[in-house]
Amino acid sequence: FADIKGSMELIEDLDPEEARAIVDPALHLMMEAVHRYDGYVVQSTGDGIFALFGAPVAHEDHPQRALHAGLRMQEEMKRYAERLRAEKGLTLLVRVGVNTGEVVVRSLQTGGAHTEYTPIGHSTSLAARLQTLANPGTVVMSAAVRRLVEGYFQFTSLGPARIKGVSEPVEVYEVTGLGVLRTRLQR
Repeated sequence: FADIKGSMELIEDLDPEEARAIVDPALHLMMEAVHRYDGYVVQSTGDGIFALFGAPVAHEDHPQRALHAGLRMQEEMKRYAERLRAEKGLTLLVRVGVNTGEVVVRSLQTGGAHTEYTPIGHSTSLAARLQTLANPGTVVMSAAVRRLVEGYFQFTSLGPARIKGVSEPVEVYEVTGLGVLRTRLQR
């Protein structure tokens, strides 16, 4: 999950067309980052996106792909935000939350040749909650993701967090950069 932090305040005093002219390019950058790493955008959430890696097309390195997309998203957003700040005096920051786990993917024909894939499961809800815990401009992940990407990325522990709907505290990590490993064989 990724969203624009404080989008309501950002667009509060803007005409709807002006707001759209600011939010749409941001959403486009988010979606481009997902597609670059073969992710699937499930839906736009208005000021953010919900994306899948590993379904409907399976990739054994889906956690790495998701984190690469999250980091790319942040890089692209920083450039866009700098332009926005210079042109309009507005500050735009994005938060990204990543989790992994089992889901059931429901496919639904929504007309013509278009099929919508919607994941159902605890792991998607946890990813959404993690995104809300992320500091603006960062990518956070669960311990489940950390175990799968150790060596591929650098991260710092943010400690355990109490998350609504989860009985035990969840260990949260912030992705700080790329690690030394690039391939499975190196690991």
